[in-house]
Amino acid sequence: MTTSSENPFFSDTSQPQGPPDTFIPPPALESAADYDEDSSSFGGTDSSGDASSSGELESLRQGYLSRRILELLPELLAEPAFRIGQRGDLRKRDVFLTGALPVWAGALPNVRFRYGGTGVSPNLYSAVVAPPASGKSALRHARKYGRPSSSTSGGGTSPEIGTSSENRTALESGASPESGASSESRAYPEGRASPQGSSTGQEGPEEEPSGRERPGVRAGRRQLFLAADSSAAALKRRLEEVPHGVIFETEFQALSRALGSSWGSFTDVLLKGLQNEAIRMSRSSKGAVTIPHPAPSIALAGTPAALGGFMSGSGSTPGTGNGLFSRFLFYRFDREFEWSPQFRSPQSESTQSEGPQSEGPQSEGPQSEDLQSGERRGSLEESLRGAGQKFREARRQLGARETPLWVSVPGALQEAHTRAFRSLTKKWREDESVPRSMQASLTRAGLQAVKIAVVLRGVRLAESGVPPASTQSIELGAEDMEAGIRLSLTYLLHAIEVGARLQGDDGPQDTCLQEKTLQEKARSQAKLNERKRDLTERQREYLEALPEEPFSTAEAKDLASGFGASKRGVQRWLKSWREAGLLRKPKRGTWAKRRPEREDSPRTEGLPGAESVISVIDGIPALAGGRAP
Repeated sequence: MTTSSENPFFSDTSQPQGPPDTFIPPPALESAADYDEDSSSFGGTDSSGDASSSGELESLRQGYLSRRILELLPELLAEPAFRIGQRGDLRKRDVFLTGALPVWAGALPNVRFRYGGTGVSPNLYSAVVAPPASGKSALRHARKYGRPSSSTSGGGTSPEIGTSSENRTALESGASPESGASSESRAYPEGRASPQGSSTGQEGPEEEPSGRERPGVRAGRRQLFLAADSSAAALKRRLEEVPHGVIFETEFQALSRALGSSWGSFTDVLLKGLQNEAIRMSRSSKGAVTIPHPAPSIALAGTPAALGGFMSGSGSTPGTGNGLFSRFLFYRFDREFEWSPQFRSPQSESTQSEGPQSEGPQSEGPQSEDLQSGERRGSLEESLRGAGQKFREARRQLGARETPLWVSVPGALQEAHTRAFRSLTKKWREDESVPRSMQASLTRAGLQAVKIAVVLRGVRLAESGVPPASTQSIELGAEDMEAGIRLSLTYLLHAIEVGARLQGDDGPQDTCLQEKTLQEKARSQAKLNERKRDLTERQREYLEALPEEPFSTAEAKDLASGFGASKRGVQRWLKSWREAGLLRKPKRGTWAKRRPEREDSPRTEGLPGAESVISVIDGIPALAGGRAP
């Protein structure tokens, strides 16, 4: 097995060597040693059992976060996600989790890990792409984690700085817009900007700032969220104060408007921020200033039409070749056009644990009741309120550390990571239809997998208590790495579709992609016709008689007598036809005919590179036991 010193991604002899971590020991590995000896084929014989079933693979192709991922989540993420999914809309659950990861990354100042020989922070960029009024507003629930620390006043807290002319003028001149709060009087925690040439402004692993707070300023009392609609000077000023701040917006326009303006073109800050590359600037009042280790996170949502404007807001070409594109975790879906009940009583909100609601849409995918383990009481708000307190405490304690808390990656987990992404790289290299511009997304997916894993490790720290300041390092858990790989590859699937549609809407459409999509539709239709030939004549007639639009189980049974079938027999037909791919379930108790030309869900068939990603996900071993949330 590859050791830490042998692995080119994680080897670095300069990493601080602290005492063995005994704070939260990771679970024992179950199958990391069972890989195929050929590193190019990621062993599928020891799969977790989640994606290997036809139902889970179909769910993966429809773009849902898999049940296996949800089993591996820490409780502070799993609890709210469970409650949102229990309301009947699994898309909203996935939207929430996609926004929650960058927000939690903002609660982990002074947390580092080694990747490519460099000290990296676990900051993340995510974007939810969906039509108007489709449920992407569920992203706002993720912001509630940071609500307690945002609402704190005093002790160095500063409000979000927008783009008012007063603030822009003050900040561009180097002055602070807050009265009585000079920039020189503020602390320089880990990663904070400092005048160039000072001991805290040097670069390199050994010379990076220690993270010590100056007296009178408490980490965790500075505001977490950064305003997207800011001038470039204002954003850099805020990153001086809060290097781990979070840009959180539910509309792409808020950021694209700033990027497209003369005063807000800070694309370079976003490009450098994910990689934690130093940002240098010169101000008349302070001279040269350096932010040595910026680590902002971003959680965005918006429509497909607005995405192109966001990606090209700085004047660059939209599409997968844009440097911003490969830095984002994308989650894309289309709206299932039907009405969702909008009125819920406080009683129903607080008693969701008694079972899934009978009303409301239930998207096709992993059923929410399958994720329930035991009885849960209380509302979503109560769940997020309690999690927010632990979020604030973790951020405070980690921000007050004098030295970074390093997260080390055990050799078996390094091996799992290397094999997964080496396998996918080989598959894509052999598939000439995969656009070259998507290769950057695959490369960064490897980094994002470890970032996500470290964020999940940090959430578990918040659950159990942050280790003492003397602890230099802890180990990454097996469930964290498995979830990180699965999530990053699932988001890569979404990026493939977002990129294909972005090229089709705003740039030259790949003719190879067009032809392959048409061919895949023809093959899908042929498969449906072949499956229908396996039916009896009576079954085929009954199937054709079913409504073209979604229908209920009761409606299907009402048609049974006209074809000499019993209601019990029809129930069996519906179930077997769903397994055979002839029917689907858009929501609980509702059926619909499968059509290859459907446009209401992400389709991976025919998209270059998508099936390779799915095959690698399907072959990921169960690195940890996990538990149902």
